[in-house]
Amino acid sequence: MKINWAESLRQHVHGCAESLGNLFVETFHYLALFAIGAVTAWAAVMAFLGMLDKGHITVDDILLLFIYLELGAMVGIYFKTKVYVTNIPRSGYQMLKSPDNTGTWCA
Repeated sequence: MKINWAESLRQHVHGCAESLGNLFVETFHYLALFAIGAVTAWAAVMAFLGMLDKGHITVDDILLLFIYLELGAMVGIYFKTKVYVTNIPRSGYQMLKSPDNTGTWCA
């Protein structure tokens, strides 16, 4: 025999816990995204100023700026779509971390 008040209380506690958990997770996500976005923008500006200070810009410098652009775009995509775009950088990193795979993208 079920005890209705106990089951009702259990469902209420479960609902409250789920709501609080969702709040904490979403708050952490947004704080982390703002921090990542701010640090990415700061790093890009500092890298650009370093390039100007150096007096010349190389292809490596331009590629670095594109990496910063992609990182910023990944943060923006999450804000707009709530979808993480981590597979592209992760797969690129996996391919490039082994010296045997560095020419794979050029083939």
